[in-house]
Amino acid sequence: MIGAGYGQMGRVLIVDDDPAICDVLSDILGAEGFEAACAQTDRAAYALIPTLPTFRALIVDINLRHGTTGFDVARFARQVIPDLLVIYMSGETLGSSLDAFGVPASEFLRKPFVADDLLKTIAAQKPRGDDPADGG
Repeated sequence: MIGAGYGQMGRVLIVDDDPAICDVLSDILGAEGFEAACAQTDRAAYALIPTLPTFRALIVDINLRHGTTGFDVARFARQVIPDLLVIYMSGETLGSSLDAFGVPASEFLRKPFVADDLLKTIAAQKPRGDDPADGG
């Protein structure tokens, strides 16, 4: 386990059309002190993103069954929460799509991945806007 400091991360939004994946990721993050919320559609994600307290991270499947893509959800989320940490995940899409369609300073995890990969990715992502050199 990664351990100390995760409770400070706050809320994490997980967007995946598979309820089992949402449940597993929620359990993993909850065990590390995060408050996880799940959305199984783009519409549910769009409704949750502007809620308070503000989300600190978004973990989003690129290929949602219906509606828009995970790339679209992340772009909307970054408009609402500019310093949001974004982690894309997919079992089908190559990480190279991230360069073309992803938001800047985002990460990609290929499904299936282990809990440690997710937790290390979150730990490695410094919240945007917290660096005084960036004006945050």
